[in-house]
Amino acid sequence: MDASRYVVGIDLGTTNCALAFVDTVVPEGERRVRVLPVPQLVAPGEVAERPALPSFVYLPEAHDEVPETLALPWHDSPPTQVVGTYARQVASRTPGKVVASAKSWLCYENLDRRADVLPYDRTAPPRRISPVTASRLCLEHLRDAWNWQMAREDQSLRLEDQDVMLTVPASFDAVARELTVEAARQAGLNVRLLEEPQAAFYSWLHTQGENWRQNVADGDVILVCDI
Repeated sequence: MDASRYVVGIDLGTTNCALAFVDTVVPEGERRVRVLPVPQLVAPGEVAERPALPSFVYLPEAHDEVPETLALPWHDSPPTQVVGTYARQVASRTPGKVVASAKSWLCYENLDRRADVLPYDRTAPPRRISPVTASRLCLEHLRDAWNWQMAREDQSLRLEDQDVMLTVPASFDAVARELTVEAARQAGLNVRLLEEPQAAFYSWLHTQGENWRQNVADGDVILVCDI
């Protein structure tokens, strides 16, 4: 892919997802990492921007919601699932209809991660999707939010055409990594994977500027803590 205008980083998190970006058109010394506010459903019929997208997928039945109240600005027709804040709220009262922690299931070896097994509930939920599909839905929401805000006037700026890096835990094995890439491809994104500790270290280097050389010497070990 040719060099894109934006360099985009996506954290496909276990609990929350986030998207940040840098505009390469801005002179190098003035470039700043910006976080994309993510429009999402916070209540039926109420859309608001949040700095992160909760990694929850609500799978309502036809009688659960008025379909039109689930639509987001970019929807041509009411969706059959909800990702984000409202999905997290619904999880507290109807957990059997909400998928959570899909990212954790991607690295669970004793499960067919392409099979429709989530929500993982003994009461046989009416609707189920796979961990890969749940991950895809989160990425599609971020994609659509980006395209709605950044590419409405210029289709060349669509997220599908940008340089995207997607963070993964250092503990992900080869299968979990491939499934993450698969979910991204299904969302139309060409991504490069970046381990989360490495991403955190890059962030630290960025905030330190040239001063990092005063704090790190040859042979030093850097400890990254994910709290």
